[in-house]
Amino acid sequence: MLKSNWKISNKSVTFDDFAAEYDFAATLQSQNDFFTKNLSASKGTALDIGCGSGILAFELAKYYDRVVAVDLSEKLLGIARHKRSAPNIEYIQMDANELAINSQFDLIVSAATFHHLPNLPSALSSVKKLLKRQGKVVLLDNVSEVETPATIGHIIRAARDFMPDCSKYGFRNASRLLKFRLSPNWLQHLARDRYLSEGRFKRIYGRCFPGCYFVRLGCYMGVIWENL
Repeated sequence: MLKSNWKISNKSVTFDDFAAEYDFAATLQSQNDFFTKNLSASKGTALDIGCGSGILAFELAKYYDRVVAVDLSEKLLGIARHKRSAPNIEYIQMDANELAINSQFDLIVSAATFHHLPNLPSALSSVKKLLKRQGKVVLLDNVSEVETPATIGHIIRAARDFMPDCSKYGFRNASRLLKFRLSPNWLQHLARDRYLSEGRFKRIYGRCFPGCYFVRLGCYMGVIWENL
């Protein structure tokens, strides 16, 4: 079993403020397909960085012998352990800035996490060291030509998406999703985010993972790299 000695700053654990509603939204809007279509050849071990409530980790556990899933938010990890436990998944509270892991992995994934990290090149370098030969890194994160989009833009987008969400998820789920997207805690969280432009994203990730390829998925950019 892996252990984390790192002190967790309560000030940083903003997801604790809305863990249950975030899990609800993330479950509806899961993008697991991007990851399951890009699995590593070897299915021994996988690492999910910023695992949240365990949606992706639980899916990976169907393919891999062992999955280690780390996140800063203890409330999200509590949801993961309650709703998405499995004998081959280990959930650990750990800061993605300081990955205290003495193992290497066949697959390393992360979804919408790395834009929260203050020193992205250093974090990516740490990820690279945790990858086995012939292993694969599959990452997905937000990109935007505006570093921090205005709050009014998030409000307008939430309202605009309501009717399509009703068709996709049903009225009740769409209403709950809209309420979450317009909640003060979520909007305050978004106001603290800092996104890379597509160009900067490709430069930074490409420098760390030479020969990687990129996939644009709406407001997200995917990165896939094999350690050949």
